[in-house]
Amino acid sequence: LLFLSMFAWLWVGMACSGDDDLPEVPKGPARPTMNVQDSLVMVAYYHSMKCAEWKEPFHWDITDYTTWGGVSAALDTEKNEYRIVKIRVGDPKYLPAGYSLPAELGNLPYLTWLEISGDERAKGGIPKEIFNCPLELLYISGKGFSGEIPKEIGNVAETMKWLYIIDTSLNKLPEEVGLLSNLGIPAWLYNNKFSGTPPLSVRDLPHGAQLDDNYFTEMDWRFFTEEKGIVPSLNFNCLSGDIPEEVFATNNWETYR
Repeated sequence: LLFLSMFAWLWVGMACSGDDDLPEVPKGPARPTMNVQDSLVMVAYYHSMKCAEWKEPFHWDITDYTTWGGVSAALDTEKNEYRIVKIRVGDPKYLPAGYSLPAELGNLPYLTWLEISGDERAKGGIPKEIFNCPLELLYISGKGFSGEIPKEIGNVAETMKWLYIIDTSLNKLPEEVGLLSNLGIPAWLYNNKFSGTPPLSVRDLPHGAQLDDNYFTEMDWRFFTEEKGIVPSLNFNCLSGDIPEEVFATNNWETYR
């Protein structure tokens, strides 16, 4: 990313793994500030994720960015201010019931990593606004997350390298997920509540898609008959009916059956 040439890295707060050591924060006039826009976003995050109720050792003080557990920032040395680049919640045990992702996250212009390991106590879905960010990694889990994956996921086609949406109650997978042409791994999209027909566009993903343990009921046989791209993994879905005879003669059937 271009901004790295003018940014120096600093981990702000405590990563949930507890493995990162914090650098000493400068005191006095030299102490950097947090960018105003990013600060306002984190206020919204603080309320939506109920950070005031997080369990030890992740108590937040919204006025002190060094207490923002799971948040990482980079220092803009020209402006002497921090910009949020990474948000990670690695374990739901620290979270209270009713937490949700705020749409304001979409106002973080340098956010490249969003990782939320949630559970059934989450509420709401994935805000479409987060795909305004230059996300490289998106990891969302937790049965409390519901609704659709926004079609705006196509906005991060150029930046997204890792996609994990697993163990949620999300029920619709949009065609636009097939635009993620720079993924370095399969799209991990298993154990959700996706239904209907898997979008044909997932065959265009460079490493395929794992769609196991969903609720898909129909198959688009063009995955086989057009012999283009990668057939997704669809173990343990709700497919039924007959396989068309023309499918059996395809190379893809021999490979992926």
